[in-house]
Amino acid sequence: MKKSNPRGCDDAEWQVRCDLAAAFQLCHHFDFCDLVWTHLSARVPGEKEVFLLNPSGCLFDEVTASNLIKVDIDGHALDGQQVNPAAFMIHSAVYRADDRYNCTVHLHGQHGGAISALREGLQPVHNFYFAIGDVAYHDYEGFAFRDDERDRLIANLGDCKAMILRNHGTLTVGETVAAAFVRAYYIEKLSEIQIAAMSSGQELILIPDKICREDKEAIKRFGEPGANEWQGLLRLLLRQGIDSHLR
Repeated sequence: MKKSNPRGCDDAEWQVRCDLAAAFQLCHHFDFCDLVWTHLSARVPGEKEVFLLNPSGCLFDEVTASNLIKVDIDGHALDGQQVNPAAFMIHSAVYRADDRYNCTVHLHGQHGGAISALREGLQPVHNFYFAIGDVAYHDYEGFAFRDDERDRLIANLGDCKAMILRNHGTLTVGETVAAAFVRAYYIEKLSEIQIAAMSSGQELILIPDKICREDKEAIKRFGEPGANEWQGLLRLLLRQGIDSHLR
C-alpha cells in the first residue's frame, strides 16, 4: 500500500514515522496499551538530538505516521504540542546516553507490570527468555519527573536492551523500531507465561544455567529481534484493515 507522506518530510524520516506508528497499532492489537499513558519513541534519522513521540491524549490506535510529534533532547516540542514530562525523561535518557539506540518502547502491560512487582523478576521458565537477552532492573522512584533519575536509569540499564522498571512496567531499546518492539513483545509474553505458571501453585521448572548460557549464544544466529518478525507484523496490520501507520 502506498505511503502518503502528508508531512512532506524526507523518505528516511517518513519510513521511521511509519514504523513507529505501526508499533503503536501493534501494541493496540496485542492489548499492550494503557490508554494514553505509555510511550514509544524513535530518533529522527539525521537529527541525533530529535526524536518522535506519541502526541499527548491520543490512544495508541489513534497514532498515525503524520501525528507523531518531534521533540528535542531538552524536552521542547518542535511542532508546538504538549510533551509529557515523564515520557520525555525516560526516552531522552536513552538517546542522550547511547547513539546506537534509535527506538525506545516503554509499556505498562498487564503481565510485565505484574512481573515488575515480583522481587525475583523474570525467570527462565520458557525459551522466550532468550529472545529478550539480558534484563536489567531499575527501582521505582516515583513519577519520572526528575532529571537526575536519568543517570541512575541509564547506569542500571548498562549494556542490556531490556529493563524491568520495578512497580512500573517494561522498557526496551533497539537500533530499529522493529528490534525494540519485538523485544517488548517477547518480554510481555514471557511475563504472561511466568505469571500463568506461578498461578498454578506448582513448583516452577527453571531452565538450567548451562543451557541458558548456551542458548543466549545460539539465538544470535537469528539476528536481532525483529529481523524475522517485522514484515509479518506489518502484513498482520494490513490484513486487519489497519493502515493508520501509513498516513
